[in-house]
Amino acid sequence: MTALKDYQMAFTRHIRDPQNASPPEGVSERGMAVYNEIVFNNIESSVAACFPVLKKVLGEDIWLRLVREFFIHQPCTTPIFREIPEAFLAYINRVSGLPPYVQNLAHYEWVELYLAYADETIDWSQIDTEAYLLDSPVAFVPAMTLLSYDYPVHQLSPENIPASPLETPVSMLVFRDADDEVKFVELNQMTAALIEDLQDGQLSVRQALIGIASAMAFDDVDGIVDFGFELLRDLKSQGAILGVLNTNPD
Repeated sequence: MTALKDYQMAFTRHIRDPQNASPPEGVSERGMAVYNEIVFNNIESSVAACFPVLKKVLGEDIWLRLVREFFIHQPCTTPIFREIPEAFLAYINRVSGLPPYVQNLAHYEWVELYLAYADETIDWSQIDTEAYLLDSPVAFVPAMTLLSYDYPVHQLSPENIPASPLETPVSMLVFRDADDEVKFVELNQMTAALIEDLQDGQLSVRQALIGIASAMAFDDVDGIVDFGFELLRDLKSQGAILGVLNTNPD
């Protein structure tokens, strides 16, 4: 290893872990301390911007210790600052001893950033925005994900920390609408099941609802169809649904 390489390795080891790794010889102690602070603050601010609720819930001391441990132990594979939160999420998923809700909350906060930058575009030529929803496959926004969490991630705060997991996981629809705004919608179990059945574009809304009614042994199939139709109309008004898939595009 060359002298320059030795110097670079010692320099970066010290930046990551100034308490346990010595700086390279000949470097000003004061200058190195300033540089350490600047680099760490940049890392911390990029992570905190993505996980503001997690930072508040954990508290300043635990949060800073977690970010420092992430900085020390997580391999750095990207120069792009907006990708750092994903690496932080991957690190959290490997760390033991954190409160049990942390992984759920961290994922919930990260998914907003993920969808904001997801490389998905709307192909309006494949979508009929005015057609009747019930008898065709639905056209959802392409940047969308259906999620399930064991903790009420959308309600967590320093004043509201759950003592145990939910008896029934909470379902969330997260999507980026046509105006590029990321939105979160809490779903009941039926709506989550309906969206899951419709996502691949193979079933019409009516077919999916009849299937759900059969699976849940509901006798009032027409009632389920009407109820489900209203749910989807509401999702369309919120921007998660753009229309129906156009089977005869020009």
